[in-house]
This record gives sequence, C-alpha cells and structure tokens, in this order.
Amino acid sequence: MNKKLKSKLGITLIALVITIIILLILAGVTISSIVNGGLIGRAKEAEFKTRMAEYRDDTNQYVSWQVMESMNTNTDKINSGEVLKDAIDKEIVTDIKKEEVTTNIEDILKNIKKADKDIVVVYKGELYYVSNDKIKNNDKQVKWCNDIGIKVLEYKDPEGIVVKNGKYELINNIYMCTPMLNEGFDETRTRYLEVNSQGNLTAGNWISDNPTSNWYNYEEGSNRWANILIENSGKELYYTWIPRYCFKLHQDTGRSEVRFIDTENNYKDKDGKVTTWEELQNDGFQVPEAFTETISATRTYELPGYWAMKYTLGELTGSSTINYDMSVSRGVITLKNIQLNTDITNSNPITKYTVALNGKIVKTIDKSSDVSNIGSLTITIDNLKAGDNTVNITGLNAGGEVVGTMTKDYSPAVVNAPDLSNFDKNTTFYVTYDDDGKEHSTVPISQGTPQYWYEYGESKWANIVTRNNGLEIYYTWIPRYQFTLDQTNKRSTVKFITGTSTKVDTGYQIPEAFWVDKNGDGNKDADEQLTGYWAMKYTLGSETAPTFDTEVTATSSSIKTKGITGTAKADGQVYKYYINGEYKGQKTSSSDTFEFTGLNSNTKYTILVEIRNSADEYVGSIVKQISTIDANKPDLNGFKESNTYYVLYDNDGNETIGDKIKNDGSNMPSNWYDYSSSKWANIVVKEGGMTMYYTWIPRYEFRADSTQYKQPASARTEVRFLSGTSDDKDIGYQIPEAFKFNGQQLSGYWAMKYTLGQ
Repeated sequence: MNKKLKSKLGITLIALVITIIILLILAGVTISSIVNGGLIGRAKEAEFKTRMAEYRDDTNQYVSWQVMESMNTNTDKINSGEVLKDAIDKEIVTDIKKEEVTTNIEDILKNIKKADKDIVVVYKGELYYVSNDKIKNNDKQVKWCNDIGIKVLEYKDPEGIVVKNGKYELINNIYMCTPMLNEGFDETRTRYLEVNSQGNLTAGNWISDNPTSNWYNYEEGSNRWANILIENSGKELYYTWIPRYCFKLHQDTGRSEVRFIDTENNYKDKDGKVTTWEELQNDGFQVPEAFTETISATRTYELPGYWAMKYTLGELTGSSTINYDMSVSRGVITLKNIQLNTDITNSNPITKYTVALNGKIVKTIDKSSDVSNIGSLTITIDNLKAGDNTVNITGLNAGGEVVGTMTKDYSPAVVNAPDLSNFDKNTTFYVTYDDDGKEHSTVPISQGTPQYWYEYGESKWANIVTRNNGLEIYYTWIPRYQFTLDQTNKRSTVKFITGTSTKVDTGYQIPEAFWVDKNGDGNKDADEQLTGYWAMKYTLGSETAPTFDTEVTATSSSIKTKGITGTAKADGQVYKYYINGEYKGQKTSSSDTFEFTGLNSNTKYTILVEIRNSADEYVGSIVKQISTIDANKPDLNGFKESNTYYVLYDNDGNETIGDKIKNDGSNMPSNWYDYSSSKWANIVVKEGGMTMYYTWIPRYEFRADSTQYKQPASARTEVRFLSGTSDDKDIGYQIPEAFKFNGQQLSGYWAMKYTLGQ
C-alpha cells in the first residue's frame, strides 16, 4: 500500500514539475511579449512624454513670468541645470558662459524627479533633454522628445564632427580647423546642407542643433565639404567652409599639394605626427593671404578658416520664392495664403514642404493633393515658447534640394506689465476669453497670471473684473504708448513704451492720460509719469437690483451657501462654486445648498459662485467674503437651573422639552442648535404657572439695502456672526444696537419669543 502511494506520489510530483516548467515557458513568452511587444513600452513612453511635457509647460510658465516681470523678451539669460555647466566646461555648449547658468533647476521645475536632474536643462529659456549614451533607453527617449517637439542637447565628447568651435582637430582621419558657426550667423536662418543618397545637397538641421554625420568629410576623394544655407527675406545664400591650409605647386605635374594646418601653420597627420611651419616652408609650402585678416597697420589675425559664398538664388526675380501670412492667437501660430514665385517653381517643381518652429521641423506636407493646393491650406503650430518664436516653410524638389525657403519671426509686443497693486487681491479676478469668445473670470489676482491673459501684439488686452456685493466692474489695462495720427486714412499708429520714458519718435506724442500732476505745479515731473492705467469698461449689476445673490453662513470649519436669488435667475443655468479661486463643484437648481467643508477656523475666505447658461456662456457671478467663526455660545447665567429647560425641535418642527439647564452649559444637548443651518438655541422657563420661551441671539453684523423694498419677494438681510465682543465689522455691514448695553458690548442676548399661561 505504501509502495503504491509512493508510486502515485512520485508520478504526481513529476507531472507537477513538468507542468510548472511548461507554465514558466509560457509565462516567459507572455512576459517577453508584454515587455518587448509594447504594452509596458508604450506605458513607459506615455509616462515619459507626459512628464517631459509638464516640465516644458513649467519652463514656459516660468519664462513667461520672467519676461513679464522684466519687460524684456530676451530669454538668453535664463539658463539652469548643473549638467549644463558641465557641458560648457567640455565645450559642448560654447555660446554661453558658465556664470550665466544662474538659476536653480528646482526654481523652474518645482516637482522635478531627482533622476531627471541629469537629463533636463533649461537653455536660453527653453527646456532641453540631455542625450547621453550612458542613459538607459537614451535612444528611445531622444525619439520621444523629438515626437513632442522638445529639443535635444547631445552630451558627449564630439564624435566625428566638431560643430562650432573652429579648433584644429582630428575629423574622419584628417586634422583640420573645424567650421566656426558661433559668431556672425543667425541661428534661426542658418541651416546645415547635407548630402543625400542621390548626391544632392539637402537642407539639414538649423545650426542651433547638431548636424548629422553627413554634413562634411574633408578626406581626399570624399568631395563633401561643409556647406550651409542662409535665408534672408526669402533670398538663399550658400556658403562653403574653407579650412586653413597651405599648398605647394608641383611644376612637373601642374598640380598643387594641400595640407590642412592650424593657426600657427603647423600640420599634423592622422597619427599625430607634427610637421612645423618652418619645415613646411622650407619644403615650398605657402599659406593663401585669405587666411590673414588685417586689423591695423601693425596687427593681423590668423583665421582658422572662412566661409566662401557659392551662389545666391532668388536675386534675379526681385521677390522671394515662398511667402505666406502668419497670425498668432492663444499660443497657436496660423499660416495661410502660401504663395509661390511661379517663375522659379514652374521650372523646378516643389514636391514636398517642411514647416519648422524654432529650428525643428514640426510638419511635413508631401501628399500630392496638398502640395498642388498649398495656397489654400491653413497650417497651425502650437507648443510656442515664451518670447520670440521663429517659423520656416521650405519647399523641396524631387531630389530633396531646396527650391525656396521663407523664415518669419513672431515677437510678442513688449508692454508695461499691468499694475494690480491697488485692487483687492481676493475680490478682483483675471478675465480671459476662450477660442469661442466666452468669458472666464474665476481666478483671483492673488494667484498666478493665467496663460494667454494678454497679448498686445495681437490686440488682446489685459482685462480684470472687481466684484463686490452684486456689482461687477470691468477694467482694461492701457499700457504707456506713443501715437501719431494719419489724417489721410483717419487712423492712428501706436507704439508701446516701456518704463516711464518721455522720449518719442518724430511725429509721435504721448497721451496726457499717462501723466498725473501729483504736486499741482503743472510740470511733468519724472515721478508723475505712469506706466499705464486701468480704464473702466462697463459695470454690471446694481446695489438696487442685484442680478444674483446668495445667503452665506459659516461655522469654524465650513461655509454654506443657501440658494440663488436675483433678477437674472433663469431656468437652465449652472451654478459653479469656487473658494479662493479653487473650483469645488456645481449645482443646477437655484434652490440648492452648497457647502465648503474642511476649512481652517478663524480664516477669511472668498466665495465665488459663477453662473453660466446652457450654452456655457458667462451670465453673472456672486462674490462673498466670510470668516469661519462659530456663533457665540448661549450664556445660561441668570436663569434658574431648577425651572429652566432646553427646548429642541426635530426636522418637522415638533417640539420636545429637554433636561433642566446647568448654568455652565455642561449638559447642553448635542443637537440643541446649529446656527449655520438656521437652527437657533431655545429654552423655556416655567414659573408661577407661566411658561416663557427665549431664543439666543448671538452677536452678528448685517447688511440691508434698498433691494428689500425693490424686490420684496426675494429680498434678504445678510447676517454674519461675530466672535467674542469685538465691534469690528466688514465694509457695508453694521452691528445692531441691541448688542451694546450699559456701555458694554454683549456676546449675545436672550430674546423672549412668547409666554404661555398667566
């Protein structure tokens, strides 16, 4: 029996082991397919892109704020990240100095992960991903950054090509002075020209980025010298880099021998062996005069090389090959009415267009139908950076060669920032408008400036609204400007002025509104000049007829609004509730109560109820300020404990006589009163056959206006309870005289309701 059992058990264990092995194999295949097949990979890609996009948004917001604060659109000085300093040390970045990297990366990217500090920097006001071969998944992350338009800084010792420093270095088995691009070239209009598989020169990256390995090769027989393309108002200029060299003529063959040399005229072969200039000169070599620049009669400068112009396209026709209209709104550039110079394009047809933003191609148009109808296409580009943005459209022929190119800059108007210092930060709100022209005005000016609040270059001016007890007053910021009148066209031309300068261009003048005669002497003193002023647009609502209203009460940790009233109340409206600018929820019925909970005690809060109609259009709003203060507790001193009782009422108003009171209130019922819910404290005194009811009136302030007479059906007197016996009150409110007795301020008093029996 035991043998059989062992035999069966043995077979079972073997079967189990085999089963486990098979499951592991299957699991291995499944896990491999999940990891390598894309499920986890796609999740990693989405998470990385989301994180990088958030970093870019944080960078743009920081830069926008800095530009607004400094009133200067130059973002070259906004540089951050320790790895950027390292890149400067290694001369990977050569166009800024180490001391210009002054900003802590955490000041810009508040929630940056620790591991990401080695892979992101802010360079000239833009977020860059730092590519490094030592980073795991670096190639994928570079691709993902390219997908979402984030620039890449190659962090490695230059391999094969040195881009901008003009040093004498070993490149493709030959020492030479490498191309210099760090001075004299506009990064937004200069591109590398690279050789494609057909042997044609095609447009590569802009010089703000690195070229590919196809840019040049000066080895004998390669015939691929460094070329660049510069575009200026549609005209194309082509240049070739001539590295410093010396040459010797061989009379017997009629050929010249060329050797690339450094600025001291020494030559180094691929093995590093140096031949001095003295030796070269003795051997008959000479240096062309073009490599020596005369500075003065006694000073010269030896050039590592120079850029030689090859030829210019577009000059004969007098007009550019490509042109287009460009407009900007809410961070989106729109390109339309793309026009071609048919004298050029008919003989050299365009088969593809590229559209680039800030030196990165963001769209390619290569469908034949779109190419042939390019003039009717509308192209939109987003992901704009703060400050200046550069747009380029390039047309390419079937061989990939440039037929025409046009670059345009968008520079936001620089104006004096709106001065919000004289407005209540809690009851004044930014006003913005969405793409459909609908108003949004729920963010108080105590919070950060909304994106796209204003853009004066696109006639989008800064607007605010102040709200107080039913009134809404709208203002527009008029920044300081100068203007000239065109009598012929009955128009004026405006130029904005930064600061308080009184200098004007010829024919221009500054409006008198930008000067306030503070001392009354009639002289326009420097300290009397304004950076701008707020002009009232219009006023909504009235103290005599508020469009909307609500009753607000508070406890020590919550605030409650009770229904919506007003002349503009209508069916289909949505009521959205905000506290200190933070959205908390909405109601669709005007009779609903909304409560804000979890608040700090003894703290003043700003409540905003925004009313929008069924089309999501702004209709009106209510703004109330109230502090989280409990009503003063009932004072039971003065009543006899032997004949005074607590009175309680249920939700249906049914009365219950409770226990006898204690003067210290130690036995108060838990549900005796709740002033935030209009449930007041009541007691009853039974003495001598009489029953007398009293209600506790805690100290309060109130606001009453003429609406009680104009709108008796919906009128309310707003009450706010006060803590202690302070006589401080809010603007527009008053404290009843009943809370002052015999020269003393009262925390409350007992009001007799009625008497039964006699």
